[in-house]
Amino acid sequence: MTREHWTDDAKCKGKPSSVFFPPFSHSENRWLLAREICATCEVQEQCLALVMRFEYTDDKWGMFGGLTPEQRRDKRKEKQKAEK
Repeated sequence: MTREHWTDDAKCKGKPSSVFFPPFSHSENRWLLAREICATCEVQEQCLALVMRFEYTDDKWGMFGGLTPEQRRDKRKEKQKAEK
């Protein structure tokens, strides 16, 4: 089998989108299944790097690269502080 793109190796491929875009809730439990899948994914770093490039449109929805929207916002803030 020929690998076309790193996304071909993503563990989320073929999984229901509701796992990674769960209904809004203040409970961290809504992210449990997505975290489990991301934790075993070989392309987690590529996924996170991709979504981190979409700073202005990314921070509202979904689990990407093993991080929730809130965690990605925090990561961006840390990076901005480090660059100053």
